[in-house]
Amino acid sequence: MTVAEFHYRVPWRTRSSHPGHHRSGSAGGGFEFRGHATLLGAPDPRRFDIQASLRDPFGQILMRVYTQRSAIPVYLIADVSASMGFTGRSRKLDVLADFTLSLGYSAYRSGDPFGFIACDNRLRADLVQPLTRAKAAGQALSTRLRVLVPAASGSRGMLEAPAYLSQSRSLVFLCSDFHFSLDLLSRILAGLARHTVVPVVLWDSVEIEVPASGIAVMRDAEMGRRRSVLLRATLRERMHRAFAERRQQLEACFLACGARPLFLSDRFDAAELTRYFYA
Repeated sequence: MTVAEFHYRVPWRTRSSHPGHHRSGSAGGGFEFRGHATLLGAPDPRRFDIQASLRDPFGQILMRVYTQRSAIPVYLIADVSASMGFTGRSRKLDVLADFTLSLGYSAYRSGDPFGFIACDNRLRADLVQPLTRAKAAGQALSTRLRVLVPAASGSRGMLEAPAYLSQSRSLVFLCSDFHFSLDLLSRILAGLARHTVVPVVLWDSVEIEVPASGIAVMRDAEMGRRRSVLLRATLRERMHRAFAERRQQLEACFLACGARPLFLSDRFDAAELTRYFYA
């Protein structure tokens, strides 16, 4: 099976000593020249710099020192509450499964350890994957998400997720439809402040599209309540305006915490993730 891969990067230098794909502050086997050190400070004769040694006024034997590329921890914190079971153009959990599969494989290809934490109104201990470099980690989680039937309402379990993250600065993808209060969202983001957070907003176009007229049965996917409404022109306009305002509120909340959101509609697109990081 061919897995879609995307590329990501972080704006800081990692301190990890484990070789990987990202810029670091660690000296080692790399291509980014950082200076010279004496033979005692960098005992690697392969890096001997004869010209620098001949120019040195103290007659020291100098070695070239390079900065190595290192790994970073990569996490996906996923909302699996009842609203994520919504099916429109596609099932939100299936889009989440596609994203999980791709992220796990992309982290493996970059040499990064990958971890997964699922939450509804509590942290789902049965859907937690500690950091691993296993190639098939994303595939195993993706398979479980495709058969998952979410039932619990609420996403308060995300408040517990930071306790399960590495002490090292990490890249954290926060994936949800974010159909919960902005106060809760602010508290979740505050708990992730020491990490680089990428909010991935999963919406479905059917949630936004409203029939032109007639009577429609609306269902609250989170609470399970149903209601029949008469679709008048003013109601349609109000619903469209409410979604536009909600998007603006989410963007403002994310940006206030230094996180730039990515909105995915109906399907997962690996190329869109790469553009997010490199455009």
